[in-house]
Amino acid sequence: MRKPGPPAAWLAAPLTVLLGGFFLAPLLLLLSQSLRLVVIGQPAPGGLTLQNYVRFLADPFYLGTLRATLVLGVFVTVLAVVLGYPVAYGLARARHRWRTLLRLCVVAPLLVSVVIRTYGWIVLLAGNGVVNQTLLALRLVDEPVKFMFTYTGVTLGLVHFALPVAILSLVSVIEAVDPALEEAARGLGAGAWRTFLRITLPLTLPGLAAGSMLVFSLTVAAFVTPALMGGPSLIVLSTLIYQTMTVTLEWGFGAAVATILLVVATGLFLLYQRLLGLARGSGHFA
Repeated sequence: MRKPGPPAAWLAAPLTVLLGGFFLAPLLLLLSQSLRLVVIGQPAPGGLTLQNYVRFLADPFYLGTLRATLVLGVFVTVLAVVLGYPVAYGLARARHRWRTLLRLCVVAPLLVSVVIRTYGWIVLLAGNGVVNQTLLALRLVDEPVKFMFTYTGVTLGLVHFALPVAILSLVSVIEAVDPALEEAARGLGAGAWRTFLRITLPLTLPGLAAGSMLVFSLTVAAFVTPALMGGPSLIVLSTLIYQTMTVTLEWGFGAAVATILLVVATGLFLLYQRLLGLARGSGHFA
């Protein structure tokens, strides 16, 4: 690939300044804050310290919160990709006149605030909500099922939040796969399942990887849905950061928790890329 010349570098300068000012600078400020014992209302001691990180890593409660956040992120990502792939495939292979309508149906949830969507799930899953009333009316259960303040309820809300993102990430990649390849495989005697495993899935693997990492990043950083549907009994790192920053006012410790979440998510992203061969051999999938 030919290297960009000076004009191209100058064209990229505004974006570089924008990223430096609005992305890197806050990250550096966050890292600096995490290395200080900053508590609002108390005099800040001088010098840098790792005490905030030691406090997090030495406490089983905080490590359990980190583990619960990552497990929830992986579970939601798997569900969103598994449920979203067939929808994305149907959307990519739909006739042109239906494609716009189907794409609008997928995008429509993103036009509604995540707060409103979460309250909608609360109305559905509450003890006297629509789902429990229906189950009781059909005599499928003897008492209301507890969905709220459980992993089940939070997972449903997060999957609904992440599913359109997973679908849109996959549609463009599936559309790029020439349908003639699938027709040729079926013409040579391959069944639908074998055609999918040998032709469609390998060619859409880059989009699958990018979409799953995007969903994972959004899930582990989600705040509204875990806070409203998880309540005080289900704490993830985003709610822990919120409580630390606004309730106990320990800004230094909150910044350390945010930094740990960022480092862990970035590390998992790089590991995932390497496992899929996208770090070194991106040209193999291109």
